[in-house]
Amino acid sequence: MESYYLVPEMPGLSVAIWVGASMIFLFFARDPIHRMIQALSEATAGGFRKLAVWTKKSAEQIREKDRKVLLESGVARIQGEILQEFARIDTANTKTLAGYPELQLKLDENITRLKTDYEECGQVIAEAPGWSEIVESIARAQGSTSDRIIEKMLGEIHKSAVADEKKALSELRNVAAKRHKILGSMAPVWKRVEKLGKELNGKVDKLIEDSRNIDKYMAQYEKISAGGSESIDMLSSKVTKLFIISLIVIFVGIVGAFINFNLIALPMSELVPAGVRVAGMAVSDVSALVIVSLELVLGIFLFEAMGVTHTFPQIASMTRGKRKIILYGALFGLLFLSSVEASLAILREQLAQAKTALDYSLAGESGAIPEFANANITVIGQATLGFVLPWILAVVAIPLEMFIEASQHVFAKIYTLIITLLCHLANLIAYLLEGFFNILAHVFDIYIIIPMQVYNLFKGKPISVS
Repeated sequence: MESYYLVPEMPGLSVAIWVGASMIFLFFARDPIHRMIQALSEATAGGFRKLAVWTKKSAEQIREKDRKVLLESGVARIQGEILQEFARIDTANTKTLAGYPELQLKLDENITRLKTDYEECGQVIAEAPGWSEIVESIARAQGSTSDRIIEKMLGEIHKSAVADEKKALSELRNVAAKRHKILGSMAPVWKRVEKLGKELNGKVDKLIEDSRNIDKYMAQYEKISAGGSESIDMLSSKVTKLFIISLIVIFVGIVGAFINFNLIALPMSELVPAGVRVAGMAVSDVSALVIVSLELVLGIFLFEAMGVTHTFPQIASMTRGKRKIILYGALFGLLFLSSVEASLAILREQLAQAKTALDYSLAGESGAIPEFANANITVIGQATLGFVLPWILAVVAIPLEMFIEASQHVFAKIYTLIITLLCHLANLIAYLLEGFFNILAHVFDIYIIIPMQVYNLFKGKPISVS
């Protein structure tokens, strides 16, 4: 260090000389150094600014792409629901309207009968002859004449008038009674007509309700097709909920697959060559893992052939006969694998009993080998578990498709969130770097303040630091 001292006997003077020389040198190099600081600021802070712009643009592109995918999936879902509703309404209307001709025929018959009875009741009935005054006049006239012939004639006329009046009154009563009887018989017919009318009203109300459901679906379709922010939020919420539910079900399925794997891994070691390893795993473990994977694959093809899932469009576009072949093949494969697992579960219990007996024998306690009292129950339980687990594992194909469909949106949201945070972080770093280089420029000007002020004094400029 002393070799740098210009005056070794006076270190302080040497440091002052070096400082003064550096001030003068940096004063003359002020503009290049400022340009260098500015270039460094633009190279670093500007780079982070461009990174922030790129991440922001990328986030917007992914958000727009995810929005389009959500809208398309939402529109497709609503279209499927509308088609299902139309199919349901078509089936219901076919069933409802199948009896409509018979119902209409019954209604027409009853209405015709009512009309006939009404017309019959509406016939004008002749009034009883108004002979009462004539009869009374003849009765009074009988005693007012002395001519026996005239009196006898008036008497006969009186008797005939009285008899005709009684006959007319009797006929009037009979006709009235007949009309009342017809009117009484109309009551049950009218009730049947009323019942048929209620049935028709019920069917019409059902049709109106179905049309309202169609209107509701169409309103949702128009709302989603419009692509508003509310529709996007609603679709995003549904997809996120679907993702969470499917993830939980898949996690439960993974636990079941783990149990299934451990149930058959031990007996598989008796069926495959021992000591062979594949990628660091025992060949028995690999075989058990292959069986579990095959069960999942067969479950996927089973539900694809049934039309429950639509993972493979080629299967959905096949003819009904080909899909039946795949369906029966998947069912037979699952039945075969479940039977194999049940057999392996029985073998596993036998191996466990043999191992326990061997351990007791090696310990010199051959006389104390335990009797497996509950061995049959254990074997039945493991065999049942080995037979049922493949079918349960096959059902995971449904939430697996749900997970695949929903994961695109969820991963897009996560990626958008990450790069948005990266954008903000890049902006923050750029701001800090710009501030740092500005401070560095000011510190540099402070260091060369003395020669700058001397220069400004000789030039007659005001004292200032840029």
